Amino acid sequence: MFPEISLIGRLEALDEASHRLQARLAELPKILTAEKKTVEEKKRHLDATRGRQQANDGERRARENAVAQHQSKLTKLRKQLDAAASEAQVQAFEHEIAFATNAIATGEDEILTLLLEAESLTAEIEELEKAHAAAHKQAAANFRSAEQEHKTGQQTLAGQAGERAAVEGQLSPAMAQLYAKLRKRYKSGPIVAETDEGRCGVCQIEMRLAFWQKMQNEPDVLYQCEECGRILVCNKPVSPVEG
Repeated sequence: MFPEISLIGRLEALDEASHRLQARLAELPKILTAEKKTVEEKKRHLDATRGRQQANDGERRARENAVAQHQSKLTKLRKQLDAAASEAQVQAFEHEIAFATNAIATGEDEILTLLLEAESLTAEIEELEKAHAAAHKQAAANFRSAEQEHKTGQQTLAGQAGERAAVEGQLSPAMAQLYAKLRKRYKSGPIVAETDEGRCGVCQIEMRLAFWQKMQNEPDVLYQCEECGRILVCNKPVSPVEG
C-alpha cells in the first residue's frame, strides 16, 4: 500500500468529523429559532384565547345590564297596567310587557350560552397556559444545552484542527497539495476510495485491466481513479472483467 495512505485516511477522517460537527453547530441556531417560533405561536394562541374570554365577559355584562333594564321596565309597566284607565292603555301596556318579557328570556338564554362558552374558554386557557409554560421551560433548557454543545463543539473543532495540522505536516508537499485539491472538489468526501471488484468504490467506474494489474503488482505507488480522481486503495485482489 502507498506509504502515505494511512495519513491521508486519518486526514480525511478528521475532515469528515469536522464537517459533520460544523454542520451540526450551524443547525443549532436554526433549531433554536424554530423552537422560539413555536413558543411564540403558543403565546399568540394563548393571548387570542384570553382576548376571546375578555370579549365574552364584556358581552355577558352587556347582556346582564340589558336584562336588568328590561326587568326594571317590566316592574314599572306592571304598575302602570294596574293603574290603566282604558282598554287601549291596557293593550298598550300588555304589548310592552310582552316585549320586555321576551327580551328578558332571550337575554337570559344568551347569557347562559355565554356562560357555557366562558367555562370552555377558562378550561382552554388553563391548558394553553400549561402548554406555553412547558414549551418555554423546554426552550430555555434547550437553549442552555445548545450553548454548552456549541462551546464543546468549538473546543472539539480546535482540537481536530490541531491534530489535522500535525497529520498534514507529515505528508509530502505533493500529497498535501493533491489532498487539498481533492478536498476542495469533494467537500464532504470521500477522498479515498476502496476498489470494489475492479471498480472505483465511489464512482463505480470499471478500471482498465492494465491499470488494475499495475495496482496489484506495484502496491506502493499512488493510484487515482481515472474517472473521479479519488485516491484508490486496493484491499481485495480480484480480477476485473476486461472491456
